[in-house]
Amino acid sequence: MSTTTRTLFPARPATRQGPVLRTATCLLAWFGQVALWYWAIVLVVVVAVPLVVDAVGDVGTSTIWFARQSGVWFPFSIMIGIATTYPQVHVASGMTRRSYVRGALAAAGVLAVAFAVLMAGGLMAERAWYGAMGWEWSLQDQGWFDPDVSFGSLLVAYLATFVVAYVSGLLVGTVYATAGGWWGTLTLPLTAGPSVAMTILVGNSNDWVPFSDLFGSTGEATPLALVLTASAVMTAALAAAFWLIATRRSIAPRRG
Repeated sequence: MSTTTRTLFPARPATRQGPVLRTATCLLAWFGQVALWYWAIVLVVVVAVPLVVDAVGDVGTSTIWFARQSGVWFPFSIMIGIATTYPQVHVASGMTRRSYVRGALAAAGVLAVAFAVLMAGGLMAERAWYGAMGWEWSLQDQGWFDPDVSFGSLLVAYLATFVVAYVSGLLVGTVYATAGGWWGTLTLPLTAGPSVAMTILVGNSNDWVPFSDLFGSTGEATPLALVLTASAVMTAALAAAFWLIATRRSIAPRRG
């Protein structure tokens, strides 16, 4: 290439990820490996259980419906681990606490969307499969999750629940790491409580939330506007608390 050509068309510098995007990508790449195992197990169970039941009796209940709890609490526990251990690595790599907080929140949001789409899509696919096999498809609970529920309603319900739970997990792990076990446990009603409250609000009539009857479950669907408003308020409050604590957290240097 001539000098003139190089001047007119200079080589573009390699694109570099900013610290926030790099943090989110790193966390999602790591969690993606764990999530693959999770969804592989869910797929095997969802396919195998109806076939086994059909061999000995009548199929009539959704199987993937019973994975809803794990979709909340499994990533929630992973987020606790991330908030407890990852900041040391992040800061030791020369990045700031603020970029960690932003990246972690972005990763939690993307993860919530991905799990909500997969969980809602899985229910729709299962319903279609049951129909093709001539099986009856039903759910244990009513409210948002009735047999005629649409993909959009499922997506909203799952996303509203998951995003609160995953940001809550980040806050729980941060409080434990910052203030210790006593304060981490004593503040659980504030840090983890919103996750339980959101599952109760969305499910409303459920026997799958411990002590849900203490919160006045009615068995009727919660209005969409209330679900979205409650999720937005809880997520914002949890994210703000996570930001305030995590950006001021004292991080000891890693020992070689």
